[in-house]
Amino acid sequence: PGQRPQPGQRPQPAAAQLGKRSAAAARLDAILRHLRPARGAAPAPVSFLRWGGNYTLDNDVLTTEQRQFYEENGYLIIKKLVSDEDIERFRKEFVRICNKEVNPLGAMIMKDEMLRSQSVLPEKVVNKVQDFQEDEELFRYCTLPQVLKYVECFTGPNIMAMHTMLINKLPDSDKQTFRHPMHQDLHYFPFRPADRIVCSWTAMERTDRNNGCLAVLPGTHKESLKPHGYPEWEGIVNKLFHGILDYDENSPRVHVIMEKGDTVFFHPLLIHGSGVNKTSGFRKSISCHFASSECYYIDVKNTVQEDLEKETVEIARRKFNASSLDLKVRL
Repeated sequence: PGQRPQPGQRPQPAAAQLGKRSAAAARLDAILRHLRPARGAAPAPVSFLRWGGNYTLDNDVLTTEQRQFYEENGYLIIKKLVSDEDIERFRKEFVRICNKEVNPLGAMIMKDEMLRSQSVLPEKVVNKVQDFQEDEELFRYCTLPQVLKYVECFTGPNIMAMHTMLINKLPDSDKQTFRHPMHQDLHYFPFRPADRIVCSWTAMERTDRNNGCLAVLPGTHKESLKPHGYPEWEGIVNKLFHGILDYDENSPRVHVIMEKGDTVFFHPLLIHGSGVNKTSGFRKSISCHFASSECYYIDVKNTVQEDLEKETVEIARRKFNASSLDLKVRL
């Protein structure tokens, strides 16, 4: 039977939370099997940077310069990592989901609050497909060998796909409801250690300041998790688009310009966000947060994450029309 995860308990990978291994998850197991210790063997020891770093592991993939850049800045861009062919397949599957031709089990289809009541095409309303692990086509992104070889540099060899998203940033020149306030992704994750979690975020087309590219505050991955909430913006803010409450708008930021297929890997404490899409197109990206299987759950009671837990439970209660709800993970 399912049960609430306990502090110190290792989280289950996203693809396993429903208790039934999907075909996509089985493929990921096959890809990672050669990286895992044999049954009954003790986990391989984690080897950190010999020159005093904490955020990357010894590997033969990253150059010394790349490792130093991530250590100092908390993010790293790898050019043209994902092929045009794969990106086109992901785009077509997103459209199929928007048109309800497929309905992935467990996926959250998030729509813009300003457009819900308007008669517009689904693709022009849906701004995010979240937790797509049961969609065989989209979950392929999490199994791409060229992505996983970089992920291992941050998590170690025992890898879990913990959180997945395909973001569809809609055109928004006036209401500015599609900008995402500056935040830290660890705010959404009740597991640790943070240094063994990494996001892989791939641009599905060119992203720049015109269509709302990522903006990051280099080096902030070395800071602690900060209190988050809804920003005091005019108009409507989309559900769960939380931001740092005491964020200084004058903080120096770097706008991450990326071409189609470029992938940025970043630490969950790195402060980042995105601006307004001022174009007439739809800026798409696909991402997955990966974590080491050595990570463990924490109790968020009496922490800066407690309010998020309450909001998440309330959203789930309304979605499933449940008078009482206990979050569960199937082991």
